[in-house]
Amino acid sequence: MQIRYAVAGMPIQHSLSPVLAVLTATHLKQAGLKVQLEEIKLLESDEVTTPMAWAWVNKSRNQIGIHNRLYGDPATSESHSRLHRIASEIMSKVKTADSVNVPHGETLFHQSEERIKVRRGDNESWISLTSPLKHLLSPRSGVHSLDDGLENGSVNQLRWDGNNWYCAGTDGHGLVAIARHFGFNFESTGVETPLLCMVGGGGSARSCAAAWSNAGGIIWSMNGRRSLDKRGPWVQNLISAEDVVDYVGPRLFVDFDSKTGVSESHRFAVADLHLNPVYNSQEVAWVVEQNEVGYQLDGRWLLAAQHLEAWARIFCPEAAHLLPGLGLTMTRLLAMESALRAD
Repeated sequence: MQIRYAVAGMPIQHSLSPVLAVLTATHLKQAGLKVQLEEIKLLESDEVTTPMAWAWVNKSRNQIGIHNRLYGDPATSESHSRLHRIASEIMSKVKTADSVNVPHGETLFHQSEERIKVRRGDNESWISLTSPLKHLLSPRSGVHSLDDGLENGSVNQLRWDGNNWYCAGTDGHGLVAIARHFGFNFESTGVETPLLCMVGGGGSARSCAAAWSNAGGIIWSMNGRRSLDKRGPWVQNLISAEDVVDYVGPRLFVDFDSKTGVSESHRFAVADLHLNPVYNSQEVAWVVEQNEVGYQLDGRWLLAAQHLEAWARIFCPEAAHLLPGLGLTMTRLLAMESALRAD
């Protein structure tokens, strides 16, 4: 199966998604899946029609390449080959997760679910969407939605199989996976129900609110530049600021109004898990840090979790049981970043 993969949005030059895509594809190839990323592209656009038009053609037209400081322009043969070469080296060296990345054991994706049969084209185009494209598709777009992402305006993954478009929203599923990875128990009820303290109401926030409420958690919407829509499927799981004090269950705080590359949020809430939803592709001292309050997580966690969910839900659901765990993926991501800087 030949795959053309793109990341689209604005800004886009900081994205580490191409690194994760190559790592995941290399892992699955070693597990026996015939998947080849023949093209990788960074597409800067504030219109969703641009990446969709890229997917329809067999060969990309000449465009100004988007250069990432870590891996260059992945559309060039030099950077493309370099990514695959270093990914293969990482696979041979990093076979287990660093202990700090698996505080409660490894998190695997969709291990127990029935294998899903997917109609496949010989050549497919897969696209990861970032801001501001996640809300631009509508139910009238002619895209087959695999979840509630289209309805909620939170689509961040597209797949073109040569005949049909499919879409999904995986930010929220990734957030829930992270919470479970760090010990949150969504089977708890009453005052011990997991609490999401969330700033913002954009596409990522709506995806997270939908997935969190569907998992059984409750949500304190702390407003922000855009308030969370009170008409969504999460409305029954919203609580007021006055009621927050009564809940003693685990809390996750995330500020979706954070700016790309800024490590600190301007908002704060007492929580067991503080997740920065953004990241930059510069070297980081840590991606998980524990202190007297709880865990502080770099945005790479959400990136990795939602990326694995994309492979499990829309890109290769038939091979979800072969995907690497979240802790192992984070360990490999950091190792590959280091190798790319040293190369």
